Amino acid sequence: LRAKLYGEFPHLARIDQVQAGSGDDIAKVAKLGGRLNKGTFTSAVKDFYLTNPIARASAVMAECSALAKSGFKQAAE
Repeated sequence: LRAKLYGEFPHLARIDQVQAGSGDDIAKVAKLGGRLNKGTFTSAVKDFYLTNPIARASAVMAECSALAKSGFKQAAE
């Protein structure tokens, strides 16, 4: 999988490096157009503790989720 990914997108194989962009890249994106709406950005994650199948199968993560929803306070709060 990685070999195929790196073959199609070689910059992803260069760990801890950022490929420099160019003004032409920005101009291409600017030509795409589009409109911004005035709405606020919100997170697509509704429940941090249940964001993947492994977490959803976990009793511990289910407990964390329930505590987060109930507004559980820690001893120091």
